[in-house]
Amino acid sequence: KPTGYEPVDQSETAATIGKHVDSMDMEEQAPAPAPPPKVDQTDLPMRTVAFSVLFYAACSSTLLLINKVAMHFVPDASFILFCQFVTSSLAVRVIKLASPDSDIEFLRWEKARPFFLACLIFFLCLLANTAALKSVNVETVIVARSCAPIAVSILEHFTLGRNLPTLQGTLALLAIAGGAVIYVVSDEGFKIEGYTWLLLYFVFIVTEMVFVKFIVDTVPMSTWTRVYYNNTLSIPLVLLSSMVMDFGGFMKVVWAWQHIAIVGLSCVVGVAISYSGFHLRKMVSATTFTV
Repeated sequence: KPTGYEPVDQSETAATIGKHVDSMDMEEQAPAPAPPPKVDQTDLPMRTVAFSVLFYAACSSTLLLINKVAMHFVPDASFILFCQFVTSSLAVRVIKLASPDSDIEFLRWEKARPFFLACLIFFLCLLANTAALKSVNVETVIVARSCAPIAVSILEHFTLGRNLPTLQGTLALLAIAGGAVIYVVSDEGFKIEGYTWLLLYFVFIVTEMVFVKFIVDTVPMSTWTRVYYNNTLSIPLVLLSSMVMDFGGFMKVVWAWQHIAIVGLSCVVGVAISYSGFHLRKMVSATTFTV
């Protein structure tokens, strides 16, 4: 053998090379890191969820009553919605101006594109709701909305893969729907036009609940950013609907301080419900949010 060289064990060399190749194959075949887990209702403190639910419920019921009064003073649904959208959009900009480090993003095409369809459904839902208040009372709108959780739970199961309600949950949802049916049957103020708008409102709200939950889970944004996107992208829609339905209806109103006060109050509560709604949506399922 040559001087200065030791014999090489061919079996050890082959084993070493084999281990090296196997480790490279394992690295190449290693799965990509899993995305961060979604916020789940069970992972949050009950106090946090309960407070968010109460806050949103208070804003929702208050805005419903205020919109009813606002429609009495200013019978122009598109104008009232326009004021609410503009106020909410400007409120987010003021927050960003006052606190530049806040987690607020302005419009970006890659996020605005999927969010626009959610805004369209959201706007149609609000428009149908506000228009229905012209023909039916607040109680009728409330019970119509109470029927939505059953449809939402079914749609959420087939589209987002969420489990169907338990037996107790199903009985509770049926009890809500049963009460609504009894109310509608005994309603002496039945009007075809009003209930047509209610039917449209029902379809839009069921679709909106599930689709917006999908957007909240798949498009990363802060709550205030969602408020800004939702209201800002809805402004062109409300202007278009105003031209189609009854353009300039607000100009026929003899304005007084009462008119300004009620419309202004609806705008303030509109900001609150926008924030509380998106804040709660990221915590709970679409069915829970609807209930």
